[in-house]
Amino acid sequence: MRTILIGITGASSSGKSTLAYLLKRILPHSEIIHEDDFYKLEKDIPFDPVRKDRDWDCPDAIDMDAMKQTLSVLTEPNTYSKNPRAAVKDTGDGYYDYAMASTEPTIKDAFFKNDERTINELLGKVNAKLENFDSRQSFRIFLLDGFLILPDKELLKMLSLTLFFKTSYKALKSRREKRTYNVGGDVWADPPGYFDKFVWPSYYTYHKNLFIRGNDESYIKETGGNIKEEFMEEYNVFEFDNNDQCDADKLIENATLVIADKIFH
Repeated sequence: MRTILIGITGASSSGKSTLAYLLKRILPHSEIIHEDDFYKLEKDIPFDPVRKDRDWDCPDAIDMDAMKQTLSVLTEPNTYSKNPRAAVKDTGDGYYDYAMASTEPTIKDAFFKNDERTINELLGKVNAKLENFDSRQSFRIFLLDGFLILPDKELLKMLSLTLFFKTSYKALKSRREKRTYNVGGDVWADPPGYFDKFVWPSYYTYHKNLFIRGNDESYIKETGGNIKEEFMEEYNVFEFDNNDQCDADKLIENATLVIADKIFH
């Protein structure tokens, strides 16, 4: 069986999780792995003495090693003994399935509105593409949804391709500040100023070297940033605009067709 890993990335509130759920509906034999489910325990989240709070938006907040071990076993089952922290379960037929139950919500963001006809049309296009795909009955897809994929070159090399959804600072902040989370049965929201204190500074810090004009923060805030062409070519990254004024149907269509053209050929 061929295991295909596809990265879905962007800043927090860029729409990546919503798009991952839509792609799961369109792509056969697909599952989602959320990077957020690999967060370390709260006591192990780095504490920033300057900002006087734990930094949930830095790479050290995520158990990247466990996540990479998981991806390694899913793609190469014979590496199981070398990856004891992989979140997988034995299927009994020589392969492993992803074993972690996600805490991520499955409801689409309110701003993202798709026409069901678009989803159905894309299903038809993917199925037509699969007619000539040699491994039609022997592949599976894992969509890795995470905000810290691009800065990790080792992780990028494990992926067949990565979709990057770029969004302006203004849209990101507006969406993030409207969010609520269900944590242990309690409704939780960001404390005042959290986006400007942690979310944006961390995102910008760990991504700016990947962008054209990356040192110009005001430009990145306005545009969402354009990834350097040589980086996209080397790591098979494709970027898409996902601001509030974007056409949601066109966005999911473009993302689907990139995957179909690059994977099912």
